[in-house]
Amino acid sequence: MKKKKNKMTYKQMVTLIFGMQQQIEDMKQQVYIGEKALDEYVKMKGDKDDFITHLEEKYNTDDKDNEKTEGK
Repeated sequence: MKKKKNKMTYKQMVTLIFGMQQQIEDMKQQVYIGEKALDEYVKMKGDKDDFITHLEEKYNTDDKDNEKTEGK
């Protein structure tokens, strides 16, 4: 015999989505706090310009790749 599939109720789906939304907001807050702490540390050390220059040299982004991917 086939087993009946247990489907989520609307309330369960809404609860799950709100839980995921809360986790995303928590993660965004943690990233913001980390950025702020790093910025304050670099300011405290007094070498912000050198640090920015170092990051630009090390992680130079190549945004010239504008080719479109082929559709499916």
